[in-house]
Amino acid sequence: MGRYKFKNRKYPKDFQSVCDYIKTKKGVVVKLGHITSFMGHFNRTIFIHHNYDLKNNGLYALLHEVGHALQPPTAVGSNSYKNIDEDTNKREFEMGRFVNELDAWEIGLSIANKLKIPLDKDDWNLQKNEALLTYWPKNKNI
Repeated sequence: MGRYKFKNRKYPKDFQSVCDYIKTKKGVVVKLGHITSFMGHFNRTIFIHHNYDLKNNGLYALLHEVGHALQPPTAVGSNSYKNIDEDTNKREFEMGRFVNELDAWEIGLSIANKLKIPLDKDDWNLQKNEALLTYWPKNKNI
């Protein structure tokens, strides 16, 4: 698949504030793309899906990915689950990954508060819970 360039557009004020914050704090740049992801501490890029509403779910996604960017770059702390063998200790690995995701949401919320970005708490929690459920085991016995 070829690379598709997205037209530069002016970001909403709160979205831009978060972009400026993470660029200053960690040298991480934010781009629109076909995915939403923090591409690691070495690539220093956060992608936000181009179809997101950058005043709502796109802002929430950005705050969450900034949370990942602010987590330790090595397999310690919230990233310690990366030291667990997923095949031999699947439950511990999944729990650690879930805790990592939850931590990124909590960091994102703290950044919104620090930058005085008003969030609809109900909508924030809805988006957070929907995202976290994707990491919850699909086993019907749970």
